[in-house]
Amino acid sequence: MPFFSFSISEISPSLKKFDIIENNLYFSKNTQLWKLLNKLSKSKINSLNYEKRHSIKNMGKKILFCLPPSMGIGDAIEYASAIKAISDGNIFEKVGVAFVEEYNFLFKNYFNLENNFSYIINKNDLEKFDTIFHLTFEIESFINQKYSRSDIYNEIINFFKIKDIKKTHIELNKNKKIKKISIFPLSNSPIRTMPIEVLTQLTELLVKQFKIEIFLNQNLEVSQLFYKKITNKNLTFIDPKNKQDLISAIQKIDYGVFMDSGPLHIAKMFNKKGVLLETSVSSKILLKNYKMIKGVENSFSSLYCKAPCGLTDIFNYNNKHGCFDSLKINSAQIKRDNYQNIMHRGVKNYYMKNFIKPVGCAYSLNVQNIYNAVMNDLSICEES
Repeated sequence: MPFFSFSISEISPSLKKFDIIENNLYFSKNTQLWKLLNKLSKSKINSLNYEKRHSIKNMGKKILFCLPPSMGIGDAIEYASAIKAISDGNIFEKVGVAFVEEYNFLFKNYFNLENNFSYIINKNDLEKFDTIFHLTFEIESFINQKYSRSDIYNEIINFFKIKDIKKTHIELNKNKKIKKISIFPLSNSPIRTMPIEVLTQLTELLVKQFKIEIFLNQNLEVSQLFYKKITNKNLTFIDPKNKQDLISAIQKIDYGVFMDSGPLHIAKMFNKKGVLLETSVSSKILLKNYKMIKGVENSFSSLYCKAPCGLTDIFNYNNKHGCFDSLKINSAQIKRDNYQNIMHRGVKNYYMKNFIKPVGCAYSLNVQNIYNAVMNDLSICEES
């Protein structure tokens, strides 16, 4: 990811959303902005430079947390939760968050964090902080986050020695009978997306007893596959307009069936019940200290890996794109080599291929086990 500074003398239309003022010096990590700036005429650029990230030796009193670019909403929630805990811990006089990108509303409205900077931060604002903390640079476990998922919230609060303030147990509403189940099959990655066959079979079982709504996103190509393949007219499809609309909708659900994706983390914000279908990332990491959502463990195993392997996405290995099992690569050896020979660049071009032919841990999801987990969880809820 680039960390760079820039100053330009003229604002082109393609840069309007970044709220740039001419001849000011800014810092950013946004990949799209970096590409746009590099396309500008040199006559419009005062300066454009890579910036070196410096390791923190002495922690000051005014800290600016710099987030990684292109976060999903789930990661944004985990970062916001941790930074909120640090802010509430009063170990710093001032806490700011740089590069929240499209999630400014989330950090401000749901976590009451005020000093947020979307895509850029100017030199004057940056200098109001005496500690510039790049999270994925300073916290070692985040370096290979795409290939070995760790618990973002707990890694951060443990680094700063902050007590976990999240509730570990929430009383159930004993009088509430669940009549509707909301299913969230999509993820930003094919290895964490529910296969169409699994969704079809599961909904055929559940629709006999519950109202079923399926959350999709028509802007994603994979959603079009779901629309075409799922023909049961008793199902309702929900297509939120944007991230804020999605959050509002999840706030109203009764019970959810989740993959490892943004909706899972939103549901945790609102203490929702449900089940998580484990694929490549451990449910023990995703649901640590959260008892309202039950993990359905994945038992997939092959000569090359064992679920959950820790991957968050497919990868590029010698110009082939997939996961350990689909590419027949020994995961233990790759991990011993510290992921040196695998890359993330260009993988989005191969998402549909891996959606259509799901990886082993996704393909092996057992519909009957999922159904039994849902029914068992709901029977316990109603008997409580």
